[in-house]
Amino acid sequence: MYERARVSVDSKLPDFTLTDEFGRDLSLRDFRKGKKYVVLAFVRGVDDPHTREQLDYLRNDYARFQHFGADVLAVSYGSVDFNSGLITKLSLPFHILSDPDCRVIKMMDLYNEYDRLVGPAIYLINGAGTVLFMYWGETPDDIVSDEEIIMAMQGDTQS
Repeated sequence: MYERARVSVDSKLPDFTLTDEFGRDLSLRDFRKGKKYVVLAFVRGVDDPHTREQLDYLRNDYARFQHFGADVLAVSYGSVDFNSGLITKLSLPFHILSDPDCRVIKMMDLYNEYDRLVGPAIYLINGAGTVLFMYWGETPDDIVSDEEIIMAMQGDTQS
């Protein structure tokens, strides 16, 4: 059994540390420093059309996110090498952290035994770590639109 975080809008997202595509440890707390928002995306650790679609959306709207003071951080159960290859292949301007044992995916209650990650999940958190918006996809192709994330930034009264 594993400990689950009880995360909801207006709650604090628990900190975690995982390895980035360069093999360096990166904590969510350190990544948040100096940023108004973080778009935290949990994606599957496979190179399939659904994962690529979610990452493509985030890449294509990356400049818009930055305009609002946000940066993007993705987490997958893929290995460091897999994530590094995906970043290169898709020309992603953001990090993908590796969670090969699904420790953080389990903590966030996004885990299932068959797929390891039920569907993509997006959290918008502010610089203090408070969740402003969250979306859990029910299937791999259940992807939130970036417009919903941007609307949450525009409607933020906490930051």
